[in-house]
Amino acid sequence: MLARSQMGGPWSRAQQVARAFLSRGHEVTLAWGNDGNCVDPVAPTLEIPVPSPLGLPEAIARHTFPLASRLGLMGRKPVHSFEEVLWLTGALDERYTRAAVEVLRTHMRSWRPDVVYSEFNLAAVIAARAEGIPCVGSGSQPTTLSYASNPRKSSGIRRLLREMGMPAPASSLSILEGMKRRFIPSCPTLEPRAGERAIYCGFLDEPPALTATRRDCALVYLGSGSVPAGVAMRAGRELAEVLSCDVYVAGVPDAVYAAAGREVHCAPRLNFAELLPRARVMVHHGGQNSMMDALAYEVPQVVVPGRVFERQFNADAVERTRCGLSVRTPKPALIAEAALRLVDESALTSGIRGVRDELSALGGTERIVREVEKLVDARPEND
Repeated sequence: MLARSQMGGPWSRAQQVARAFLSRGHEVTLAWGNDGNCVDPVAPTLEIPVPSPLGLPEAIARHTFPLASRLGLMGRKPVHSFEEVLWLTGALDERYTRAAVEVLRTHMRSWRPDVVYSEFNLAAVIAARAEGIPCVGSGSQPTTLSYASNPRKSSGIRRLLREMGMPAPASSLSILEGMKRRFIPSCPTLEPRAGERAIYCGFLDEPPALTATRRDCALVYLGSGSVPAGVAMRAGRELAEVLSCDVYVAGVPDAVYAAAGREVHCAPRLNFAELLPRARVMVHHGGQNSMMDALAYEVPQVVVPGRVFERQFNADAVERTRCGLSVRTPKPALIAEAALRLVDESALTSGIRGVRDELSALGGTERIVREVEKLVDARPEND
């Protein structure tokens, strides 16, 4: 069984893992929430509650946070730890966690899964532990307790755990790190200290075979809420001018406009699998999926992480391994300048092939399935 959190990246990864288990003949249930990110499930589903940002009443959050996202206001507040991310999204709200745990436990009692896979979903780990079912899931170095935490945000979770008669560590991150296995969709070069029970699995899916394709465009995706849409669109114009190519900007309203004799195509969503083989540069916010997609297609990256700790970690990793550059101030001119440097100075991207090869050799979702099968097979018959 797979559980997810309220973000598009975790749902995408959960789908990939689910497909791998299904291909090996296992039964899978996807626990999902109706938050707009969870679409086209590949397996039967179980609906679980969706956290409301900051634990606010849903009616208020429904109007407040989309507006803040469009204006880029969410990027003005620094986010220092994954514990703060969980708090901001409402995943540490006691009422939400209590409701989600109850729904999950009820399903686990009736279905009795062999294992629970949590895609950064705290409620799934708590429910599995309460029902005595092994729990595994995704992890990363910047989401570990040793990297950064803020235990004050977890007071409601501690109270719930004490009521359930379970250990109540100071930080909720300790609960996630206590899973039987933590699968890291990365490699030691990018994340050298991923913590205990960590198993690196690299690219979740086998990377595409690279063919000689003309690199004739640039891509921009600066996330949802951290940078105003207008900045991303102006960055597209600047890139068209300095790189003399068409530019595709995702995460913004639909539009097409001319710049320096080229076209800038803007849309809420774009099919990057079709565009990445053609991309000279990809500009993105430092999300894990965006970084991995660019590496899979050997596309140089300009990372604009804003004030979010995990994205800053990924930006540092990209620059340190010579896979691209980071731009800490989200100004279109600076973004375009960095992109031009990547095109002109090959030394800045000399590490891409080696990192891609390392990620490709780690087994992906097939390794996750093998490791989980070994874990389940090793359990005593009556455990």
